[in-house]
Amino acid sequence: MKRKTGHKSQAGSIPPVVPVGLLAFGFVWVCANQLRVQMFGRGAILENAREVHRLFSSAEIPGRRGDIYSSDGRLLARSTDIYRLGINPVDVPESPALWSSVANVTGTSSAELLDFVSRRGRASDWNVTLTSEQANAINKIRAKYGADGIWVRSEGGREYSIGEFAAPLLGYVNADDVGMAGLERSQNKVLSGKTGFMTGIVDKTGSFLPWMTVAKDSRRPSDGSSVELTIDSDTQVAVMKSLQVQCEKHKAVHGTAIVMNPKTGDVLALATWPTYDPKRVAEAQQKMSVGETVSPQINPAIGLRFEPGSTFKVFTIALGLDTGIVSESDRITCTGATTFSGHVMHCASGHVHGSVDPEECIEKSCNVAAATWAVKMGFKRYADLITRLGLLKPQSVGLSPEVPGYLNFNDYSKIIQTANLGFGQSMNVTPLGLASAFTVFGNGGKRMMPRLIKSIDGVDTPLRTGNQVFKPETAERVRQMMQLVIQGPAGTATNLRIDGYTLAGKTGTAQKLGSGHGFVSSFVGYVPAEDPKALVLVMIDEPHAGGHYGAVVAGPVFKDTAMFLLKKYKILPDAAEANVAHP
Repeated sequence: MKRKTGHKSQAGSIPPVVPVGLLAFGFVWVCANQLRVQMFGRGAILENAREVHRLFSSAEIPGRRGDIYSSDGRLLARSTDIYRLGINPVDVPESPALWSSVANVTGTSSAELLDFVSRRGRASDWNVTLTSEQANAINKIRAKYGADGIWVRSEGGREYSIGEFAAPLLGYVNADDVGMAGLERSQNKVLSGKTGFMTGIVDKTGSFLPWMTVAKDSRRPSDGSSVELTIDSDTQVAVMKSLQVQCEKHKAVHGTAIVMNPKTGDVLALATWPTYDPKRVAEAQQKMSVGETVSPQINPAIGLRFEPGSTFKVFTIALGLDTGIVSESDRITCTGATTFSGHVMHCASGHVHGSVDPEECIEKSCNVAAATWAVKMGFKRYADLITRLGLLKPQSVGLSPEVPGYLNFNDYSKIIQTANLGFGQSMNVTPLGLASAFTVFGNGGKRMMPRLIKSIDGVDTPLRTGNQVFKPETAERVRQMMQLVIQGPAGTATNLRIDGYTLAGKTGTAQKLGSGHGFVSSFVGYVPAEDPKALVLVMIDEPHAGGHYGAVVAGPVFKDTAMFLLKKYKILPDAAEANVAHP
């Protein structure tokens, strides 16, 4: 009798637990083997690779230098992927096939390459540059033939999209990708990438195997930070073109033109002449102006000091009105000259202005009136004003080297010194410092410190607000007075009028101490006069031809810039009576 069972089994069947167990065992074995090879046996493999010099490589991996952008999104400076081919003849085979392959990639002669190798000379960079695609192709050839004596090295090339129009501002880098002038130099730590280093086994394409690198000899590269400037690229180019024309026309030594937003302090353009091609560094070290060697390491806007000249009369009137020491009804009789402590001071070109009030002092640019009111206010008030305007400190915008302004607090004759201060002499300021001071008349009496770097890696650089220098009503009234310089019948810059628009400004001409007959010609103005969108300062150092007065030498740069800005910002004409007929 057959015993019945509760389960019926099929002949030849394997319990289902058997294949699962085998698979699990196999998986564990594979993992353990890979762990043994890639972790515990990794050192032996790398050592064997070193001994046979096959597929084992060490390489520096440069970090990419950061980009520089304008505020309108234009890429002003960027690093290019340029590499140089190098050959060590003793570590490469004399293989025609190898050098034919290298020649096909580089465009050089295979016979010339083979001849160089056959002579077994010293290792050397080859006189050929490569793109990143060519560099990758060379690395593949190197791996294929085991040619350890071939290498590619980053050249760290740098491209500047607007070239000479911003070279003194941006600067340039040397062959080692180190900033040598301008923002490239002052922001070198921010822009520089950190070089990485990799040691290990490469595959047939020349790429490192991730598990076959020596960690202690390897580190990842890191790219430099990107810098965004407040500069508007179109404005920078337009201003630079006009500045160059005027400097060359008048055979000047230097020229600077600055455009700022008076309400924020943002520098929209910072143009200086002479300039250079940042891709041709050797030329940057040569003589680039009349009778003077210009170093590209010095930017005149922040690295040189000048007397502001008659542009400073505006501050004299503002100080007098703000303190109540001078009223709008006060009048001074100008006979063309006056005397302080035995020292005679003249109005420019012997002009006799007659009876002038504060408004006419600005319109006609009267030295006698400005000096008289300055002495009435005294040196202490002037020194305090100059200090509150920030003229004696560096502007700290991220450029270097930068110098502060200068005022002698121990002058032997305070009366003569103060009289000179009234019309902008006996003191020295940088162009950027003076431009920053003039923001007070376009910003309710409050000084805005300049900002050149808008952000780093997307992190905004904050605006910097300075002192409340004048009452808002004083600043407004003085800017209205400045309109007469251009729009008034006796203004010193009626040649700068633009039909249909009201502009405000002030001329300046300062004789340089000790130079005999050297002058600094300047002009500062607002576009437009009411609710100005921009402040423009132009200073041209030592013009040698075609006059030296501010309206003639520096004024045309202001006018060109004003016309550009009016169009750029689509500013409509403000009044039919904006221009008074020329007297």
